[in-house]
Amino acid sequence: MIGISLDHLLISLVPWLAGIVVGGGLGYACALVARRLFSTLPVLRRASMLLPWRTVVVTLALALLSPLVPVLIGLGTVAGATMVALFVFLFALPFTVSTLLEHWYPSLLVVRLIAGSRILATASVVVAAFTPMVAGSGGAGVLIFEGWRLLDYPQVLRGFSCVILLALVSDILLGALQLLFSRTSRKAQPVQSAIG
Repeated sequence: MIGISLDHLLISLVPWLAGIVVGGGLGYACALVARRLFSTLPVLRRASMLLPWRTVVVTLALALLSPLVPVLIGLGTVAGATMVALFVFLFALPFTVSTLLEHWYPSLLVVRLIAGSRILATASVVVAAFTPMVAGSGGAGVLIFEGWRLLDYPQVLRGFSCVILLALVSDILLGALQLLFSRTSRKAQPVQSAIG
């Protein structure tokens, strides 16, 4: 029991720390670049709400790296720890960027909640693609895992394409909603300040 507990700590907490350091550090660097761009061209800040950078980062990294981990490392504790670190990294990066940009450029609560829901929407689409392996559910993940099992790479590509497309659509739609609420809240602010 103690061996299993130590093994679980090794596959969860050590990669968590690595994922936070790498994802948070890279997220900080990306946020600094965005801050410089937004300072130079303020119109980019509003336009960036429509950019699905969360989806691009999460889905491409997961789609490219997750199949390679077992191939490059094999199976076992190291592969499990690597997958946990990758998972944490993929969420630490957009979380760090969003948190810092929100700190530097505050917005209304509803806009921040929509921004957070974009990360969760992307995550749910990607995670749902990997549940057939564990839970036996359906969806695009079936294409991916059946393709891997049968070495049918065009089918794997179709599965990943479906996941990426769904994540992009949900991210862009929520981005449009975020932009809409940021515009209406900006128009409503002078009225509210005049009343209050």
